Amino acid sequence: MENKALLSNVPGVDLSTLDTAQLGGHTCVRCGRVPLHRADLTQVGVPDLIACSGEDAAICSRPVFWLAKPCPRWCNGLHDDRDGGPDRRHFSSWEEQVPLTLEDAEEMGPGLGWRPEHVVVSLDQGVREDAPRIWCGKGVTNQGWHLTEDEARRLAATLTAAAGLAAGEPADQLQLPFGIVAA
Repeated sequence: MENKALLSNVPGVDLSTLDTAQLGGHTCVRCGRVPLHRADLTQVGVPDLIACSGEDAAICSRPVFWLAKPCPRWCNGLHDDRDGGPDRRHFSSWEEQVPLTLEDAEEMGPGLGWRPEHVVVSLDQGVREDAPRIWCGKGVTNQGWHLTEDEARRLAATLTAAAGLAAGEPADQLQLPFGIVAA
């Protein structure tokens, strides 16, 4: 079945902004993707162009075809149509790095100097997951843990209590999480 439309009926198309693949009729004039279902666009004096049609037209308006819902407000938005299933994740642009002064420094490369080891904390969430995970890891390695919000709050309270003990606060005055009694 042939699907044709007038170019003038496709809103938001500016011929001066189209790339070579779009002008050559290989990719959609709106989103730049190769449509599964296409409409051939015609207009006098313009080469044959194509656009997404049918269900593809709804996907065409998305910045990334596989992203069905808006990103969480903390997401850095660095998504791509080429992202494979495991890579379809939201990552926070926020990241905190805490230097670990008691750990050995990390050599950045011959002649590039040394950097203190550090803990990295950030957020990530799979596009089909309901809630973000909090990443807590060692430096630029892939070694660390994902925590739920509750786990992160418990770890924060535990670290605060440990810091209090290290600072010399009396154990019986510590605010320990979840009813734990200090000895």
